[in-house]
Amino acid sequence: MYFAYGAMMVCQQMITILGPTMLADETLGLTKTNLGDILGYGALGALVGKLIWGPLCDKIGGRLTFLIGITLTAMLIGIYGFSLYAAVFALVFFLLSCVKSSGWAGLTKLVGNWYHPQEYGRTWAILSTSSRASVLSGTLFFGWLLGVMNWRYVAVCAGLIALVVCVAIYFFMQEGPADPQFIEKGGADVSRSEAFQEESRRALANLRNHPLKETTLPQGLIAFAKSHRVWLVVILSMMLTCLMAFFDFVSIYLMEVFKLSPSNAALASSVFPFGSLCGLIASVALYNRFSKQQLRSVLTVSLAVATACILTLKFSTHLHLSEAANFRLALGAIFLFGFSISPSYYIPISIFSIEFGGPHSATLMCLFDAVGVGASATFGFVGGRLADSAGGWDSFMNLIVTIVVIATISVFAFMHTESRQSSPS
Repeated sequence: MYFAYGAMMVCQQMITILGPTMLADETLGLTKTNLGDILGYGALGALVGKLIWGPLCDKIGGRLTFLIGITLTAMLIGIYGFSLYAAVFALVFFLLSCVKSSGWAGLTKLVGNWYHPQEYGRTWAILSTSSRASVLSGTLFFGWLLGVMNWRYVAVCAGLIALVVCVAIYFFMQEGPADPQFIEKGGADVSRSEAFQEESRRALANLRNHPLKETTLPQGLIAFAKSHRVWLVVILSMMLTCLMAFFDFVSIYLMEVFKLSPSNAALASSVFPFGSLCGLIASVALYNRFSKQQLRSVLTVSLAVATACILTLKFSTHLHLSEAANFRLALGAIFLFGFSISPSYYIPISIFSIEFGGPHSATLMCLFDAVGVGASATFGFVGGRLADSAGGWDSFMNLIVTIVVIATISVFAFMHTESRQSSPS
């Protein structure tokens, strides 16, 4: 699962890695507005893909979903590398993002099949590092490769690596354990407090006799629509997905503000996924140690720190620092921003999708992702134009500040409802 999702993530993120070089390629004649449009169409493709892959994954299972998804993803990134015009880039990236949407749906189904509810937090934290680790390693490796190879061949290399991973998936990934009592036999961690033990018992009972167990997809969708908890997650997913999409502009931001070469800008932008990776590693160690009430405070403070990071980027030029010091401050703020938002983005929504969605978990997860990428599409279109406007990057940062403040309020409200839901009656 870890390498499968990582390979798909690298293929999708190639647009970000290749972006500065594509802008510098005079034969293409691309602008930041074109790049923003490509990113926006990619987000729309992801939205369409979520609506398709969620229900399909609930039907065919996580393993087959991954096999189909990663094969098509590898083929499309190869085609992207030999495209010539902005419209073709947008179309191919639309299709690539649509196919890549299968990845998180597959993870949702497989985690629910293989792990005890008590381990969802740690499991999702570990698997989520795949996304950040792959983006980090991909940014560093392919950023370096851009210095020695034409960007078109770099895209093809990413597709070939994905195909190798696909072969490994075919032989080593299984849909679920052969023993139907596998999860129950794992039991709960007896070293934990009684409150955690009780929460674990309720979660396991919910897994065995889920309220939506015998429902059809339409019935499940109606149940989702009636839940205020689902609507809170919808808002949270929209805001957090836009914040993660900030990475798509980081290399361009660094290239223009600090006058870096495209290759160096791509390498410097790796601080964002590195920060996200570190945030998830911290979550692996700590997430399961907190009750949901404690997580409410931790995640809220974390997003408040992310707000401070964006404000630092916005006003750093007023601090009268040297150019080198300003650059180091910017990299530090971007690193801490990635660190702060990744635990909220990856873990609580994924856990909620399995626990609340039950047999329709992949569908629910994909619905959350769909509204998220819909918001991200809007962010791509608006963000690119703001960066190209008279206000430039200052206007762009105003948009990010607004989004992160709404996200901070939303995560507090959602975790508050989760805390009350998990408390004994």
